[in-house]
Amino acid sequence: MKGRIAAFAISALCLASGGWAETKVAADLEEMIEKAVPLRTHSLAAPYVDTDLQNRWWDFGGDAIINTNKHVRLTQDRPSESGWLWSRMPLSMSNWQVEVEFKVDGRAHNLFADGFAFWITKDRATSGPVFGSVDYFTGLGIFFDTYANARHAYQWPRVSAMLGDGKTAYDHDHDNEAHEIAACSDNFRRRDIPTKARLTYLKGKTLQLDLQTKEEGVWKKCFAIDAMLPDSPYVGFSAATGDVHDNHDIVSVQTFSVILKPEYRDDSSQAPMRAGVQASNTASTKAEKKPKRRGSSGGAAGWFLFILKLIGVGAFIAFAVAAVRTYNAQKKSRRAW
Repeated sequence: MKGRIAAFAISALCLASGGWAETKVAADLEEMIEKAVPLRTHSLAAPYVDTDLQNRWWDFGGDAIINTNKHVRLTQDRPSESGWLWSRMPLSMSNWQVEVEFKVDGRAHNLFADGFAFWITKDRATSGPVFGSVDYFTGLGIFFDTYANARHAYQWPRVSAMLGDGKTAYDHDHDNEAHEIAACSDNFRRRDIPTKARLTYLKGKTLQLDLQTKEEGVWKKCFAIDAMLPDSPYVGFSAATGDVHDNHDIVSVQTFSVILKPEYRDDSSQAPMRAGVQASNTASTKAEKKPKRRGSSGGAAGWFLFILKLIGVGAFIAFAVAAVRTYNAQKKSRRAW
């Protein structure tokens, strides 16, 4: 009926408890991050388009429609729709964070489908059978799945992740369970607060997904794993409906370049933007500190110029004194007359 990518191997704690830790902030990430710099090129908010009904940094297609006051609607609450939203530029930095506000809702209370996908992949903007996007993808797919195609021991809706290698197909019939790398169960549909997902990637350190679905300002860690993503990926979102359906909306996207605290930095994990700034500052510092070279005769030439200046000053003073004396002499002679 549909395609979905499930996520692989939940942590032992989640499997045992069926839940996940609730925190105001992700303490481990907060400890590592020094600063988050907003990226306009990968952020999106109302009214979403300019006067030409285009966006400089994002493309949308398929059945996606835009309500300039509310959202980008990937699919309407209708059968057999699919739509997508993709960044035009890749993420060039090594450490980043993407926070998306989304809304999944519809008229149905019991049967609804299929959900939407959050993509970090090498390719972009291609429709297909996996939540409205292409199969055999290379990169990360996170699936907010609202319809179970098979029986499972865990609850639905489900948020799962898969690392695609470009060769492995998404397993629709079993909700892609065999290809999960991480997952959690969460009822993100029809909530009365802004529902959000925050994905943080620190290269060589962690890939973490946090969700805000129960209380505004309270984030829950869905998973945190050690995963290596492709360099310079695109950010995308897609959704699909089948015989049953739902509205799938993207309300806003905020993306940040993450700068780590000094003790957590290494050469491979620093963002190119940060590296460029550092290189520029280093070059300026070297230029300032670089001593000025003097010729071998610089000292003698300096003394010669100094003596010439003294002679010039002396000559000026002598001329002034002579002029004053001449003036006084002329003045006396006039009085005598």
